[in-house]
Amino acid sequence: MFKYIVTIALIISQTIATASEQTTQTVSPVSTYQASYEATWKAGWFPITVDASRSLTQLENGQWQLTFEAYSSIADLHEESQYKIENNTIKPQNYRYKTSGFLSKKRRAQTFDWDKKQVWVPERDEWANYELTLGIQDNLSYQEQIRLDLKAGKTEFSYAVAYKNRLKHYDFKVVKHSQVKTKQGKINTVEVIQTKDNKKESTRIWFAVDYDYLLIKLETKQSNGDSNTITLKEAQIKDKTIKGF
Repeated sequence: MFKYIVTIALIISQTIATASEQTTQTVSPVSTYQASYEATWKAGWFPITVDASRSLTQLENGQWQLTFEAYSSIADLHEESQYKIENNTIKPQNYRYKTSGFLSKKRRAQTFDWDKKQVWVPERDEWANYELTLGIQDNLSYQEQIRLDLKAGKTEFSYAVAYKNRLKHYDFKVVKHSQVKTKQGKINTVEVIQTKDNKKESTRIWFAVDYDYLLIKLETKQSNGDSNTITLKEAQIKDKTIKGF
């Protein structure tokens, strides 16, 4: 059971946070928000549901902080990213991840030194073995980079993501615009898929166009038949309330 709870939390955090005083931006950053989600993991006859929350806030030093949290009776997960934005591109500064609860206590962290062009990995007490270049994201910040790229009108985007001591590569593209029925009524959305080599796996994400491209729904299917659905319950963004599913 614990493994399933953590699996759901990881899927939310991995699929689905302002520049400093000296930075000039060409595109305004997306708005801050507070959002709650529900995730359901299905494997065989035993679906499991977990509540989670995400928030994007601006810090006093002008940076942004994206926070993701998921809680259950036996396991908790906390993940956060602090970053700057320069010319519509996120520059991660610090990343933190930890889980706690029955049978599991894990921690990961990264510090991005843009002057040295290196990433420090504290748990390994060493620098990552790749050069830090503009565009590299952490395991959480790339999700906000998707929103920035959608807002800028892009339809295909790829990200190199710093994960532990190596880089992962994620590719996405817009497939269609449509209206999705929610408790709020019909919401204009853009649907994005993650392109993968394995045709038996899929990830589809819906962003609310009129709510600064807030993530409102995500569906994944795995090659073994397991599936996950993440849906928005409620969010506050741009002084507006949006009701989910």
